[in-house]
Amino acid sequence: MVDRWIAKTGTIAVEQSDMMKFTSSGKITPCSASGDSTALVGIALGASPATDRTATKIRVGLIGNGTVFEMLCNSATHTYGVAFVITGVQTLTAKTVVNLNITSTNVVAICAQDMTAAGTLVLAEFLPGRFAGQISSTA
Repeated sequence: MVDRWIAKTGTIAVEQSDMMKFTSSGKITPCSASGDSTALVGIALGASPATDRTATKIRVGLIGNGTVFEMLCNSATHTYGVAFVITGVQTLTAKTVVNLNITSTNVVAICAQDMTAAGTLVLAEFLPGRFAGQISSTA
């Protein structure tokens, strides 16, 4: 896994495991919705309270190229390859998709391992994001 230290925007709280996106100022902030998919850059490997000053650097694990993280998800049994979209700072929700390469889906990850029982945690393999441009947003 490749990680980087990237400055956060504003005095915002960042928790370990938050999905992080780039802003227009070149800093990062937590993601919270599927529309953040094309700006997604990685997962916070550290934390920073809102009381930290603007531009405090956060260690971020970059997504893509086989990076797998255990993430919160909707409670269900998921099989390998199920697609996920962002629905919260640390939460993914399954989405039915016919073809990731054609449809603009906001899908950011796929299930990396079958879940034999319904649960709220999933091993998610993230698609290359912001820099590799393999995440398609809604047109």
